[in-house]
Amino acid sequence: MTSPTITKISVLGSPTIHCGAHLLTSSYIARTVLTALPSSTYVVVTDTRIAALGHLARLEAAFRAEGVGRLISYAIPPGEGSKCREVKERVEDWMFEEKCTRDTVIIALGGGVVGDLTGFLAATYMRGVPFVQIPTTLLAMVDSSVGGKTAIDVPAGKNLVGAFWQPRFVFIDVAFLETLPQREVRNGMAEVIKTAAIWSADDFASLETNVSAILSACSTPVDGTPPPPMTTTAELTYAQSLLLHVIVSSISVKAHVVTHDERELTGLRNLVNFGHTIGHAVEALVAPRVLHGECIALGMVLEAQVAERRGVLRAEGVERLKVCLKKYGLPVSLRDAPFVDLPRELLDHLEVERLLDIMKVDKKNSGAEKRIVLLSRIGATLEQKASAVDDETIREVLEPATCGHSGVGDP
Repeated sequence: MTSPTITKISVLGSPTIHCGAHLLTSSYIARTVLTALPSSTYVVVTDTRIAALGHLARLEAAFRAEGVGRLISYAIPPGEGSKCREVKERVEDWMFEEKCTRDTVIIALGGGVVGDLTGFLAATYMRGVPFVQIPTTLLAMVDSSVGGKTAIDVPAGKNLVGAFWQPRFVFIDVAFLETLPQREVRNGMAEVIKTAAIWSADDFASLETNVSAILSACSTPVDGTPPPPMTTTAELTYAQSLLLHVIVSSISVKAHVVTHDERELTGLRNLVNFGHTIGHAVEALVAPRVLHGECIALGMVLEAQVAERRGVLRAEGVERLKVCLKKYGLPVSLRDAPFVDLPRELLDHLEVERLLDIMKVDKKNSGAEKRIVLLSRIGATLEQKASAVDDETIREVLEPATCGHSGVGDP
């Protein structure tokens, strides 16, 4: 196989994010890791679903072909339920049993759950060991794998126990997306749309006009016809090249934000949480039946309506956001799938006061003051951080959206 063409993106002054096609099967990942991060033991943490797809076996084969000394692996159950204290402890105890020392390099092979859990594991194992991210979902590629936020979920909420721990490398291999279900593609596109909405009107316009090409470039469409296999970057189809460009553009924005506000001291990093204040509250009540990106899509619409109510975003901006999300099959109201398909008792959990209560522990808050990223127009925000919003304004938006589950913005 021809060596892949690599686009490198810097975070905190180091070109650690490597983007291309077939980085795994070309042995680019194995060769890079073994050269840059010599170790007595390489530990791969993945999940059983990723292992069943053959990705773990291909990674192991690539490392063996490059002459790895010791490579061991641990597969956790798939799903958000594994991102918890108990699973982290099980992996840690297994590593101790395997006599893994401080020069161990941990490799996360999987989606956001695997990456978040593994990153936190790496941050705390023997007070910190190097780790590498190999995200296999679009959501993880453009969001959780970049920036060094690692965490587990606890009963009080998502991602509330964790650490900032930067990966030594993030390998974005778009060939993984050939096996990604369409719903997972849409799940990841929510974060891509979010990034364009807060940062670049041009990128947002490109997403609006290239829906079919972007969605056709990865996974298996509804008609069952798979996309043509990805080879090297130079040989990608137009649609696949466009998808890679979309991913690189979205990652570049987050890398810039992280570089200038790694630990959220200035508030700039708050911007990539547009849609997450309300979206995370919704997700806490309906996951795993509703995916993260689906909750964030609804959260973006509601938070855009908060901005409209505050008089900083025109109604046309809210509508444009809704139309774009709908083009990618994402929900903009409780009348949309997958919310409309939820059992009534689960929908009944989406009460205004309950949502507001969950939002009290949002990490952007300052004391009792809730903070939301407010759009001023498509491609820009009111402030270069989340803005203080009173409960009454949020309540005024949530009540018509949840009352009788009639849908966001419905009369």
